[in-house]
Amino acid sequence: MRFLFVVALLAIVSLAPPARALAANALTPSGYLQYTPTFGDTYNGVTTDDGDHLSGSYSAKAQAYFGRFSAAYLYYRDLSTSQANGTTASGAPGTVISYPAAQVVMPVFTASDAESEIRLEYQPVRIPVYFGLAYSNSFNNYGFPRLTAFGVGVELAPNPKHLLSPYGSFYYFPNQTGTYPLADPNNPASGSVGSSFRANELDLGGSLAFPKTALSLVVGYYQTTNVRRTGTFNFVRDGPYVGLGYRVK
Repeated sequence: MRFLFVVALLAIVSLAPPARALAANALTPSGYLQYTPTFGDTYNGVTTDDGDHLSGSYSAKAQAYFGRFSAAYLYYRDLSTSQANGTTASGAPGTVISYPAAQVVMPVFTASDAESEIRLEYQPVRIPVYFGLAYSNSFNNYGFPRLTAFGVGVELAPNPKHLLSPYGSFYYFPNQTGTYPLADPNNPASGSVGSSFRANELDLGGSLAFPKTALSLVVGYYQTTNVRRTGTFNFVRDGPYVGLGYRVK
């Protein structure tokens, strides 16, 4: 599956304009803002097999360009309903949450999975894509560890000079880590437990500019996959999105 994603990313790179076209006004600072409601599913150990995203799920992005350098801040929040696979002490439907040394049953709730990310990128001469470093910070509201990681990746940015422009990015985080404060949340003596993942972030889409405005319609697909190195669950958030972009000159 990862091979197909990389092939798709290379395909849209081949559609990118030549580097000399991107070099125009290279030293003029510019920016880009994007907001997109997200759809799709989340698989995180507490949702059902079709953990559909609820209203309020979205992604946001702010990116600044100067010459061949770029800096970006991204934020994602996906909401889903936890599965009803247990019974609480009061007899109500509940969600079983598995920690390293115990299982806890909580009333059914809205699970929130969020991530903030900072990227610093550079576009080499005659190459139409940016290569970058990233730092990610993923967190949730159901007691699983906050995960942090450094990663590397590649990004094809939308071309503001074109009416229709493809874009995409792929980032890889080889060692995403966090810590459960307690192996058993009901036992203060149970001690902390580390958790580790490999993470991939894919984003593919297109941008349609509205003539004579700084606005654009953005449509795409994203997938964030956390493959466990230690622990019990893999995590996947994916789905299509539709939103707006705004160019800042």
